[in-house]
Amino acid sequence: MTPLEQLLAREAIRDLLARYCAAFDDYDWDAWERLWTEDIVWVVDGTPIEGLDALRAFMTTCLPPEYRGKHMCSNPVIELAEDGAHANARTDVVWITQNFENAIVGRYVDTLVRRGDRWLISRREEWTIPHRPGPPPMSEGAAELSGPNMRL
Repeated sequence: MTPLEQLLAREAIRDLLARYCAAFDDYDWDAWERLWTEDIVWVVDGTPIEGLDALRAFMTTCLPPEYRGKHMCSNPVIELAEDGAHANARTDVVWITQNFENAIVGRYVDTLVRRGDRWLISRREEWTIPHRPGPPPMSEGAAELSGPNMRL
């Protein structure tokens, strides 16, 4: 791939990953469905959901239609394969629920494939950080430096 082709591929992948968040958060299932391969495998903390039909059935019913939340994602780290048709991406994610709490903090690890002029997600692994109540166990020095600026 030329540097320009790499840049265009990375931008297309960034756009694809951002579209997931907007489509899920807006319950736009038509837009959501265009992001995946038919044989998508989504693994949540080691448990797989296999195939687009199974994933759609899960996603469209995991929250009531009137409930809203927002995905906040970092810039993805994208690694393009030399063939120009495959890529991997790692994206940190926070899902903020309607009560403004961070319900999920984790990372998406995606395998992507190019089909024609479009990129699609063929595998997503979602790894979450287990919830731990209470303030973070910071050292005395860290608490002095950062503690006054943290919501503890």
